[in-house]
Amino acid sequence: MDNNKLLMITPFSKSQRGNSLTVARLRHGLQERGFLVEVLSLEESAWQKSLTAMIREKQYALIHGFHGYYFGQVLAKVPEIKQFPLILTTTGTDLNYYLNLTGTEVNLVYLAFQAADKIVVFNEEFNEMLRSIDSELAAKLITIPQGVCLPGDKSGNLSRNKSSQRWDLRLTEENIVFVMPSGLRKIKNIELAINALERVHADFPQIRLVLLGAVIEADYYSSLRKRINELEWVSYLGEVPHEEVKSILSLGDIVLNTSYSEGQPQGALEAMSLGLPAILSAVPGNLNLIEAGVEGFYIQTEKELIEAAKTLINNPDLRKQMGAAARRLVEARFNVNKELAAYSELYDQLLVYKSTQ
Repeated sequence: MDNNKLLMITPFSKSQRGNSLTVARLRHGLQERGFLVEVLSLEESAWQKSLTAMIREKQYALIHGFHGYYFGQVLAKVPEIKQFPLILTTTGTDLNYYLNLTGTEVNLVYLAFQAADKIVVFNEEFNEMLRSIDSELAAKLITIPQGVCLPGDKSGNLSRNKSSQRWDLRLTEENIVFVMPSGLRKIKNIELAINALERVHADFPQIRLVLLGAVIEADYYSSLRKRINELEWVSYLGEVPHEEVKSILSLGDIVLNTSYSEGQPQGALEAMSLGLPAILSAVPGNLNLIEAGVEGFYIQTEKELIEAAKTLINNPDLRKQMGAAARRLVEARFNVNKELAAYSELYDQLLVYKSTQ
């Protein structure tokens, strides 16, 4: 067994969503730092058989799971992994949704909490929340904000001018573009953005809304699709390869996140890193991300979103000022090198070679 070889277990890898992008970013960055990283996705039909074989062959010095509920399922089905040092990174819905349930779901989350040697959360609010739920978790908790790293655009779009790219999306220089990078699922509350901006559009017909992200919940998308198709100022680009996201976000003027709950709104932060001010729902995961009135605005209602949108539409200098502040914030607080350094240190603490294994 290599004492720097580890396994990451992710619930998702096929579609571009928070867990899969986090795992891909960490895998790439940590391999550059000398770790040998392999990934097992629970989307693979034979994941349980594969994991059991890996354990028997004793290939790994450490196992890193993502999402408490799904990692709890792994522990329930393959309890042998408890013999290895375990890290759990909580990613949002395991804290904001599953902990509020009863029965099997919440029990699996607690199984993961109990088995993990270290539990990584994205912000101090989640850290404090888990401490208040179970004080015995305090020694396990560590806060590591996600780093923001937008890959270069392999499509060639970045070498083209912004006017040409806008033309491709039927956007003009006069349009004020709201971008919403988000998987299509109910918890993202995309209707709030559409409803509010529809009213804004009545006064400012130059606005456009561009949605991009994978369809996570088909039923939700089905109900949303008709609405999108009826509104000529709304565009849905579907799932965009991550290496092309930068060129799309750079066409925007304002980024939106209207989720009911968040772990860390990575798509919004990526847009902010390009100098876009943010309008964020005032929910856990978003709260304390920005300072209201500095990098953007927090909203709770349709009315507040309308007011925030109109403020930014009417004040181009304010948009520019807030966008610059948003870029600085991401560079300072969500630096990918800081994230990788923190995980490297954590791995080094737990990567203990056991000669008896």
